[in-house]
Amino acid sequence: MPMRIVPDRFVTTRAIAWLALGVLALTVFAACVQEDDLTPDQRAYTLDRELMCPVCDGQTIDQSHAQIAEDMKRVVREKIAEGESNQEIRDYFVARYGEVVLAAPEASGFNLIIWLMPAVIGGGGALAVFWVLKNMRRNSAQYAATHRETLEDRQLKQYLEKVDSDIGLIQAPGAETGQQAGRKGGSD
Repeated sequence: MPMRIVPDRFVTTRAIAWLALGVLALTVFAACVQEDDLTPDQRAYTLDRELMCPVCDGQTIDQSHAQIAEDMKRVVREKIAEGESNQEIRDYFVARYGEVVLAAPEASGFNLIIWLMPAVIGGGGALAVFWVLKNMRRNSAQYAATHRETLEDRQLKQYLEKVDSDIGLIQAPGAETGQQAGRKGGSD
């Protein structure tokens, strides 16, 4: 019988934990980029992707070719040249057009629900997958325990039944004894 290698549960759990820690570290380091580290063009490009075009449906000023979007891009570059921060520039456009001008709403108040829902849904989905896999593993183990009859067991059972029928302990299937044959013939 070939030997099957089963990974150690502890090793698998440790590998998943290290992988999750690595993803978390990369996320934290990526979020540490400061506004001062970017060139004015990079800042302008970032802000262009964060501001929505007021007349276009679902397009940022980066994607839009409308005249108002072109004017907003020009204003962004002017304000960066004047030394304003990204937040000050965002605030300027919010004061002018309202919060709908922001591609990503502020994470406060009712908008906080929008920011938290993906994490809640993702966590719930992960728990559901974990629960289903756990139950599948348990059910397969229970099934295997109750249905362990292998080919060798069936062959052994057939062999023992044949031996029992040969020595007369049980009647072979389909074979009639002389007495049973006589009864059938006499009752007609």
